Amino acid sequence: MKIETILYLLPLVFMLHDFEEIVMMKNWAARNAAELQQRFPRLANKMLPHFSSLSTPAFALAVAEEFVLISAFSVAAVEFQWFAWWAGLLLAFFLHLLVHMGQFLVWGKYIPAAVTSLPAGLYCMLALQAVAARTGLAWDQIALPFGVMTGIMLVNLWAVHRLAAWFEAQYGEHLHEKLLTDRS
Repeated sequence: MKIETILYLLPLVFMLHDFEEIVMMKNWAARNAAELQQRFPRLANKMLPHFSSLSTPAFALAVAEEFVLISAFSVAAVEFQWFAWWAGLLLAFFLHLLVHMGQFLVWGKYIPAAVTSLPAGLYCMLALQAVAARTGLAWDQIALPFGVMTGIMLVNLWAVHRLAAWFEAQYGEHLHEKLLTDRS
């Protein structure tokens, strides 16, 4: 497989993983709210109001913004041969997947993201190995990009959830009314 193909697969793998979250999150949060509140009250008090208030379109908007950024950066990484920075982004995404795997283990049953985290994580490991082998990248060349990309990912995660909340506040009621009208 060409190195360009490996890099271009990242947005696809990201999107397949996040489709699971988009499709499953709303119903999962509603079905598991009481148990989340009982088992993890501090976390539930902080997270449930936010996730319960977001519609699927608002959550999808946040994911779409992340997809656009990852896609644009993957294209730039191919065009300018930013392999260390792309590897840093890949490792930041892998860290995200490890968090989901940890959540699954702590929860002890299905969470949105559980099904796709393992194959996406396998892609990350194989892609990193292939890119490092083909470009001669060493861990010390990836460490700074990984730290920077993880920081950017965390700031962006915070920002897109604010964007989703804003979108929900502006358009959520209108979308809900439209759905009810369309069903009539």
